[in-house]
Amino acid sequence: MLLLEGRHHIVVPCSPGIAQFLTRELRDLKMPIIEERSTSITTKGDFTEALKLNLYLRTGQRVLWRLASFKASDPDQLYEKLLPLPWEELVAADGYFSVTSVVDNPTIRDNRFANLRVKDAIVDRIRRLCGRRPDSGPKRDRLVFYLFWQQDEVKIYLDTSGPTLAQRDYRLDPGKAPLRETLAAAIIMAGGWNGAKNFINPMCGSGTLAIEAALIAQKRIPGLLRQAYSFQSLAGFKNMELLEMRAAALRKARPDRKIRLIASDIDPAMVRVAKENAERAGVADVIEFLCCDFAETPIPEGGGVLICNPEYGHRLGEEEELKLTYRRLGDFLKKKATGYEAFIFSGNRKLLKEIGLRVDRRWSFDNGGISCDLDAYPLYQGSRETG
Repeated sequence: MLLLEGRHHIVVPCSPGIAQFLTRELRDLKMPIIEERSTSITTKGDFTEALKLNLYLRTGQRVLWRLASFKASDPDQLYEKLLPLPWEELVAADGYFSVTSVVDNPTIRDNRFANLRVKDAIVDRIRRLCGRRPDSGPKRDRLVFYLFWQQDEVKIYLDTSGPTLAQRDYRLDPGKAPLRETLAAAIIMAGGWNGAKNFINPMCGSGTLAIEAALIAQKRIPGLLRQAYSFQSLAGFKNMELLEMRAAALRKARPDRKIRLIASDIDPAMVRVAKENAERAGVADVIEFLCCDFAETPIPEGGGVLICNPEYGHRLGEEEELKLTYRRLGDFLKKKATGYEAFIFSGNRKLLKEIGLRVDRRWSFDNGGISCDLDAYPLYQGSRETG
């Protein structure tokens, strides 16, 4: 396939605040960093590496393979430049595809018209060569093409992922106000946790933080369970390459080290959901799930990382009612978690002040449109309270 041969630019979008961790992942995978933006990283590689990124990345949203770049000043030029590309290599004559776009061009008032011209070029070429045309529409569950058109600069991408890579296929029940899996992985990476020490997750909810931590500890790639990617809809694609990649990754997974991963929640229904999600993820045997108040969560000796994502007061509770919870959380950290580094993730800065400990570091993220902070508290003996 000419459009899939050689080394191409690959763009990996991410949520705000996550780019630094995505960059770290790409470098760990020996991928070059071509361009860093606040919500995307551009790398370069062959198509096999693009497929691998879908399986291995913990913090990226999707993997976009650049098919072509050129100049076009208006929709007719866009069509004329797209028509000669060998779309029949990608889209089966009886297949299905969709087009989405980001457009800033003076001749385009509605992005849907730009999308239509892309669809026309693909369909017209395939119909001319094959005598029949593929279907197209708004559903993005199969092949998806992305048009980026800035003034006269055009870049067209194949979305190799389809649904966001946050969908690992282990969390059938997300519970209340869940963290996205990609965000949970970034939070754990910010905490510097790599599976060498204990991991404690009070208020675990549906278990996403604990599960992502267990996947990291066992070197289990996040794409082991997911069944559907956009690249599987490519014309002539054989699943054997995907199966071989998964098998090779599974062979590198390691058994649990002599550390403890503990997740607790006061809601028995949430603990049950978290256990079921961990079962699907294949890590239920390495996480200790407990139903208890967060202050009763056991803290093993030996130190480690404690990460907690309490309610914010936006969706699940009122701010005044939660002040006592945050104060109790601060007391719990001071009295029981000495020797650990604690990280509290919250979308309410006022409530974070109720923790009563001095913040050592802070990261900013976006959680479903809510600006959130991850505050770090090293809990050495005699950790200082805020003045």
